[in-house]
Amino acid sequence: MNKLFEGEFQFNLASRPNWETGARHRETLMKYLTGLVGDRQGRLCVLGAGNCNDLDLKRLLQVYSEVHLVDLDESALEYGVQSQEVADDPRVFRYVRDLTGAGEELAGFEAASTLPETDLSEIIQRFSQPAALDLPGPFDVVCSTCVLSQLILQAVNAVGDTHPQFEQLMVAIRSQHFQTIVDLIKEGGAGLVVSDFVSSESATDLKDVPDFQFTQYLSQLLSSRNFFHGVHPGVLFSQLKGNAPLAGLVQNVEMLPPWRWDLGSRQYAVAAIRFHRLPRS
Repeated sequence: MNKLFEGEFQFNLASRPNWETGARHRETLMKYLTGLVGDRQGRLCVLGAGNCNDLDLKRLLQVYSEVHLVDLDESALEYGVQSQEVADDPRVFRYVRDLTGAGEELAGFEAASTLPETDLSEIIQRFSQPAALDLPGPFDVVCSTCVLSQLILQAVNAVGDTHPQFEQLMVAIRSQHFQTIVDLIKEGGAGLVVSDFVSSESATDLKDVPDFQFTQYLSQLLSSRNFFHGVHPGVLFSQLKGNAPLAGLVQNVEMLPPWRWDLGSRQYAVAAIRFHRLPRS
């Protein structure tokens, strides 16, 4: 058993009862996803769909012709479509995939109790290549929903954040994920990258901050470097701007206002980036 994957399975299992508490997060995400499809009923792909607690699948099927759900956890996907009564809808597709394509290699490092001097160059190179997900793309809209932090957490758990090459590994995972998203979007289509970036576990007063002070509060957390590894919203935004390798493939890159995600015992701050894939000139 891949212990890194098992951690994600346990998280999904524990968070299944949180449909009601996550209503505000789900409504925000639905607003953006339904707004991206435009006048035509396009095809949607969701990376990291998990239990689908942040997706209203029936509502999505009102505006999309197909909904493609991708996650590492087969039981979570099954729970999601069954609980929302769309398991038999022919427009809903499920794919069990390791979004990096290198989860087994990372697990091998974790199982071997990696020493600080262990060279990670080979596995970093592995992440520099796009993951072969074998999905029926391209899609009109692709959404990554709070999965990037989990992918990076796999690296933290496998090699430790004090490893001298951890930063390189983290950057490679992040870059690969953005490349995967952009590659899956058809020309003229849209992308939405949603990421949790801090929780009430390290920011204990997160849940008590009034809405009108929320953005300022988050800015203070970021300034004090209180955020998850590799998912500072500004850094994520920079993946698609300026001289970034992917910047020439996208347009209308926009950072959306942050919001809260309530998981009952823990709250998260969430950021999102919306953009469009450039059409062929």
